[in-house]
Amino acid sequence: MEKTGIQITVHDTPATLRSNPWRHVTEWLEYDLAVKWFAVEARRGEELAGFMHLVRHPGRAGEWYACDVHTMEPYQRQGIASAMYREAEAHLRRYFRANRITAAVSRGNTASVRLHEKLGFRDTREVPVFPDFRFEPDETLYEHYFAREIPAVNVPMHQEILASLAGESRESVLGLLEQSSSDPGKKVYIIWAGSDPIGYRFSGETEPVLKAEWKQRYEDRYLTLG
Repeated sequence: MEKTGIQITVHDTPATLRSNPWRHVTEWLEYDLAVKWFAVEARRGEELAGFMHLVRHPGRAGEWYACDVHTMEPYQRQGIASAMYREAEAHLRRYFRANRITAAVSRGNTASVRLHEKLGFRDTREVPVFPDFRFEPDETLYEHYFAREIPAVNVPMHQEILASLAGESRESVLGLLEQSSSDPGKKVYIIWAGSDPIGYRFSGETEPVLKAEWKQRYEDRYLTLG
């Protein structure tokens, strides 16, 4: 957010995190729960503008929980929460198994509802459950999925993956994969959600071919590709 002078930083140790109203939560995550976490901090100079935590689910490596999402009063309605979420997703994409962000949203908090819907979260209408966390009775679980595209290589492993994804089109897909070895303009991308292959896309094509469940998520706009 260069134009506004806001700098967003992702922290993974309390040693680099300056004082803020949620530091006690950070220390609880680090020293009591001993879970993998990140703190996303937005600042203008020395002044705190926004903050959020990301916590990896201890039993599901692909799932991360976003909490303590807050924009300080002088900086509200400037897109800071959205920018923190975008930075959070970009950071989580470095973890190959990561593919889902969840958040507990109060039904009465219209600003939070609008924010998460704008960011492509879906209201599951389920009661939030996350180890060692407590939730208010009116909170509901929102979820957002993300996947990454990786160029396929003409090797047996990628051939098998594409054959299983392509179904009746496997011959043409495998033919393009073979051509891609000598023609960079005919790349085939495998789409991964965490460690699961969920579809593929040809270079030059904007729309991916996805498994049914993931296609629905993509069409409903709570799956992003990158």
